[in-house]
Amino acid sequence: MVQVLTIVTPFFGLILLGFASVKLGYLSREAARYMVEFAVKLAMPVFLFRAMLSIGELPGSPILLVAAYFCGTLIAWILAALATAIILRRPQTDAAAIAMGATFSNSVMLGVPLAISTFGPEAAAPAALLISLDTPVLWIMATLHYEAFSKDRTGSPISALGKIVLDLIKNPIVLALIVGSAARLGGLVLPPLADTATSLLAQAAVPTMLVALGASIATYKMAGQTSTLATIHIIKIIIFPVVVFVFAAYVFELPPLWTAIATLFAAMPVGANAYLFAAKYDVAVGSVSTSIAISTLITVFTVTGLLFWLRTVV
Repeated sequence: MVQVLTIVTPFFGLILLGFASVKLGYLSREAARYMVEFAVKLAMPVFLFRAMLSIGELPGSPILLVAAYFCGTLIAWILAALATAIILRRPQTDAAAIAMGATFSNSVMLGVPLAISTFGPEAAAPAALLISLDTPVLWIMATLHYEAFSKDRTGSPISALGKIVLDLIKNPIVLALIVGSAARLGGLVLPPLADTATSLLAQAAVPTMLVALGASIATYKMAGQTSTLATIHIIKIIIFPVVVFVFAAYVFELPPLWTAIATLFAAMPVGANAYLFAAKYDVAVGSVSTSIAISTLITVFTVTGLLFWLRTVV
């Protein structure tokens, strides 16, 4: 347990630092946006590019990893949609945002750093594969879900999906993973100057991401319905990771490390893309934005316990 606490305490400490800096007025609210922009557009892409270059031989089938994770995602999504209709009595347009909140993890800002710090460089391959697919798959699912039940559509689902694809092509995280994979397959070796420069920039990725995450949480409005928040958190923090673990360990029998990474990613707090989707369509905005802050606080304890357990089985 001491080893796990040694790993997670600095991570959540930096998140708290970012949160307190904005709440106390030491950093402006605009600082959070600029930090996120730097981390997402420069530091983290370089970090992931270098991680992809260092990947060795894969111990299992990437297809099975994807199947395990997204089978869990689909089940959690269906549960969220049913709970929205039956328990919360909210429309299915709201369910699209609530389901995304219950399944979209903060993988880039928190999951990747925790995975690599806990399990070493071998975690880079499964982590990169999951984050490269998580955003496009869930945005497509959420868009189709919303468009299927919306009464005032502004365009066809096909045109909406086309815009998502274009946005993903320009996404620096996705591009870094693609370019890094291609460079690895091509046997690229960085020249010394490029290696030093990218190494320095990559070192800024994790601390900047964590401080930016805390600062961003401080800007979200703490408002939302208790029952909706409970639904999101029960599915996101408990049901989703349990289902993913069952699929990974027992259905697809993935290597222990890959099972651990998939389970860890499922157990991450709600990611910012869930809020961006809710804000874009103006559905369940208060609940989803609040869930980001509250789930991050809850996972300080749940992820610490999960990592302690996962280290015993990997």
